[in-house]
Amino acid sequence: MTFKLDKIYLAPMEGVCDAPMRKVLTHYGDYDECFSEFIRVTTDVLPYKTILRDVPELKEDAKTAYGCPCRVQLLGDESEPLAQTALRAVEVGAKGIDLNFGCPSRFVHHGGSMLLKEPELLHTIVSRVREVLDPSIVLSVKFRLGFLDADELPTIIKALAVDGVDELIIHARTRKDLYKKEGLNWPAIGSIIGQTNNIPVVANGDIVDYESSQQCAQITKTDRQMIGRAVFAMPNIPQVLRGQEQPLSMDKVLQIAWEFAQELESRGYPEKSLMDRLKQFLGWAQKYDGRLQEFFRTFCRSQGTLEAQQLLETKISDLINNPQAAIEATNAHNDMPEERFSGPRTE
Repeated sequence: MTFKLDKIYLAPMEGVCDAPMRKVLTHYGDYDECFSEFIRVTTDVLPYKTILRDVPELKEDAKTAYGCPCRVQLLGDESEPLAQTALRAVEVGAKGIDLNFGCPSRFVHHGGSMLLKEPELLHTIVSRVREVLDPSIVLSVKFRLGFLDADELPTIIKALAVDGVDELIIHARTRKDLYKKEGLNWPAIGSIIGQTNNIPVVANGDIVDYESSQQCAQITKTDRQMIGRAVFAMPNIPQVLRGQEQPLSMDKVLQIAWEFAQELESRGYPEKSLMDRLKQFLGWAQKYDGRLQEFFRTFCRSQGTLEAQQLLETKISDLINNPQAAIEATNAHNDMPEERFSGPRTE
């Protein structure tokens, strides 16, 4: 049985999916929506300029340059500053707000997934944010299965399934599991379908290709999915998951990586920052596509943008002019064991 997906979202991916990255990824991936990296809210309402700095899409009808809607994600532990910051985001153009209760970072001491231990606080925060926002503004909540155990999920759902919440986005691991492969638990999401106050559920975690997407849809019983770092190996992954296209070729992925570098350059990024981000892009791509591993090892030794450009152009030319080598690389890649996807999957 083939499952037809209703919504496919680009994950926030803190430290990775900033505005220039969102622009490039939504150029090639036909997402229903993308999300900003989380904006941390403490005891004070954030200034308008901070919101606009982190989500410049708000100046353009809350869409990327290629027309993909962008939802603003907030992280915090105090209901009123979060609610008022959400209002300010709406005032400068936001059409949707997402509340982050899923980030497992040890640097987020009382926020993100740490709050999963406090369902009453979760309920207070979500209720207050929904209360201050106009009903036309989408409100979603992103979280994990629990803090220590997926048995906590029904209690968490009860706290978060507030009237007026539009989506529940669930990463299929607990805070304790972090991003361990063995911690993935799609069945836990499926077990709470029907207990969400009729709020649609979005599944997140280890959706890396058409096969895993179909398996996830079957197990979780939801037709909405959020995709994380696998997008770097497959920039057109929404179209692939919908059965509309084949994954882009290796040479095209490398061309997109260089397009990202040029986007950073146009925004005035220093050369070192640009190189770090370009290596980050290719690093995630090779974790999800073993065919790029050898090239990535060579590329990591490059010291500047000129050398990086030369390496990319040479590799792209080789792939285009020697298609047989690309086919052999693909065959070798397809023969690799499933562990080729064993890299981190922070989504």
